[in-house]
Amino acid sequence: MIGPVTNVAAGLIGGATISFGYLIDYLNDQEEDFKLINTQRFPLGLGRLLNPFYIIFKVIKYAFWSDVIFLNSSRGGTKYLVPLLYLFSKFFNAKFVFRPFGGDIKDYTAEYNTWQKWIFKNTVLKSEIFFLQTKELMEYYAATNANIIQFSTSRHKPIENLLRGDRPYKRRFIYLGFINKAKGIDHLLAAANELGDDYTVHIYGPIKEEKYETIFKAHPKIYQGVLSKQKVLSILRLYDVLVLPTHYQGEGYPGAIMEAYSLGLPVISTRWKAIPEIVKDRETGLLIAPDSAEQLVSAMKNFDKNNYEQYSEQARAYFENNFEVNSVTERALTAIKELVRKG
Repeated sequence: MIGPVTNVAAGLIGGATISFGYLIDYLNDQEEDFKLINTQRFPLGLGRLLNPFYIIFKVIKYAFWSDVIFLNSSRGGTKYLVPLLYLFSKFFNAKFVFRPFGGDIKDYTAEYNTWQKWIFKNTVLKSEIFFLQTKELMEYYAATNANIIQFSTSRHKPIENLLRGDRPYKRRFIYLGFINKAKGIDHLLAAANELGDDYTVHIYGPIKEEKYETIFKAHPKIYQGVLSKQKVLSILRLYDVLVLPTHYQGEGYPGAIMEAYSLGLPVISTRWKAIPEIVKDRETGLLIAPDSAEQLVSAMKNFDKNNYEQYSEQARAYFENNFEVNSVTERALTAIKELVRKG
């Protein structure tokens, strides 16, 4: 099992590390036999240059006794690690499984040169299993004859005392994610300013662009800091609606949406990439244009005491039917075991 491990001190707390962490937790809970290789073993400074050598060393050490080499990675891993690990899998007579994080693999690989595209075609697309996060990506690669299986973002079902129950709607909105322009933070700040004190708008997450350090100093009530994985649900439950006005190029199925749904929070997000696959407009939330503060304000005003309960119930039911971590991960693991069984 090869992938990025959450490291709060080093700022490695994004969706990729969290998703990989849930997979590792599931394997541990099921007492599966696996070895873990952290692709971010050296997360800071020049130490990051050591990560490829560490990964190679560990793969060689464990591969003799392994049936499967399973890489979970983002764009850097797609370009550099996949070709190498694919060759290792052939040498060690192991199955190679690849899961790219996010929803932008078709975009960044389109920029590859001719030689890189040939490598991609003959390694990534020849993986014994090519896990993809979104339906959009599965449709895109459907004609390649790759063995494609969906492995969507998922989250744990909350414990009972975290559920919202019948608490009244009080116009409390939360953003949870990286803080940068591509996540729509400027539009959210504009919306909060227009809505005024009748609405609570709070922003949580690591600041990725320095300008927001200055902006948040001028709006000290809006920015609430960074949440650890363990605190996400207990904080989310204090709000009514998750707001994610994103136009981030790497967006797939944001984990924050799954976490909100799990508690019965509907979602305001954008008609961007695969977001409409998981935010059902007028059912589990509202969809807006990815560059419109005006539409964002309108969507936030749409929720009221009369319609909120139905939105909340539909959001929670949608989570339980589609994104509960144990069922999602079990399907993926079953596919891998079947692959090994067939030899």
